[in-house]
Amino acid sequence: MQLAQDYENLYSQNATFKESIQRLEAELLKYHKIEDTMNNSLIFAQQTAEDMKTNARREAELILEDAKKRIAELLMVYQEVIKRLSLFNTELKSQMGGQMEMLEKNQHRVEELSQFFYSRDLKEMLEKLEEANIKDVQE
Repeated sequence: MQLAQDYENLYSQNATFKESIQRLEAELLKYHKIEDTMNNSLIFAQQTAEDMKTNARREAELILEDAKKRIAELLMVYQEVIKRLSLFNTELKSQMGGQMEMLEKNQHRVEELSQFFYSRDLKEMLEKLEEANIKDVQE
């Protein structure tokens, strides 16, 4: 009888242990699934982060290339403006040079006329005319 009762206790314990093992294996399986899900999520997050970095780098490169093109275009425009200003200045100097030459010729003529009208000969001639007028009037 003792043997049967011990056997029954052992059998009962064995059944309880089997149930505990099954329950624990089910929980373990559930935790493995959670772990797999978390690992997959982590891998997906890492891939997404890498994709985002790659896309950000590409976008930055495109923005940089666009900026370089715009800068090059602006520099070309500035060079064209400088070239046109230089041409304008050259033309203006040429025109101003002609005007200055005319001014100098006019100034030279004015000086010649001034020398003529302020010369001693003209003063003497005016004095003689004055004297002649006075004599003509007195006679």
